[in-house]
Amino acid sequence: MNKLKVRPVYKIGDTHFIVDIDKQVLREFQRPENEISFINHMADLQTHYELRYDPRINSVAQENMPDSQVRLIRVPQLTTLAPEQMALKYDCTVEELKGKPDFEVMVDQQLLAMRRHGLLPKIDIHGEHFIVDLRMEELRHAVNFFPILSLKRFELDKDGDHFEAFYHPITKQIVEIDPKILELPDQVVKIIIPAEIGLDPVSAARIYGIDERELLRRYPIQKDLKAEIIPLSETGIPALIQRNKQALTEDHQQNVQQIKPRNRPKF
Repeated sequence: MNKLKVRPVYKIGDTHFIVDIDKQVLREFQRPENEISFINHMADLQTHYELRYDPRINSVAQENMPDSQVRLIRVPQLTTLAPEQMALKYDCTVEELKGKPDFEVMVDQQLLAMRRHGLLPKIDIHGEHFIVDLRMEELRHAVNFFPILSLKRFELDKDGDHFEAFYHPITKQIVEIDPKILELPDQVVKIIIPAEIGLDPVSAARIYGIDERELLRRYPIQKDLKAEIIPLSETGIPALIQRNKQALTEDHQQNVQQIKPRNRPKF
């Protein structure tokens, strides 16, 4: 998060826009809902951005708008607009930013070069490293190439940003939780990992036909991918166990009531 309280301002005509490097947008000072995206609304020409601007509404011009009504704006790179904020966000000095295009600063060029040369990313899952292979839809153990975790067995979270699964670190396998479970299974934990775009944005761009540069600006390659480990006691499983036990007790009581006493013989 940007720790500098004062954000730089960029002026187009008489309209002032706040430069938001985290969302990569220009946000109108008077109308914060009016945002112009550096990714969606501008063409990145490396030395600057090109923006088709509608001065009547102080925002992005519609695609079918005649060129005669459009004002072509030459917007500087974020490294020029907000050098201090960019230096803080990307852990470098203002001097190191000079002359560099935004893409070169936002995306680790060494990691990108290695990925383009075929080196697949790795992710740490409970102390074990797995190779991320989106084409095969799997995570392969980095040392023995086995076991293999199929990404098809992961569930996408409600936001669509992460995969979730239950994992046994001893067998190194994804496990299913019995919906009628009555006690916590030994050793099993819940793991959360990035979804495909977060795991390998380069491969995801190829698979889904997305512009690589645009995707990498949103989801830069991560150097140290690591699964989040959550004990089952901190998930919804204990509540499921409680409900199952309650249901079992109620079923038992109902069955007892339905069973009639046996007639004993008279002597």
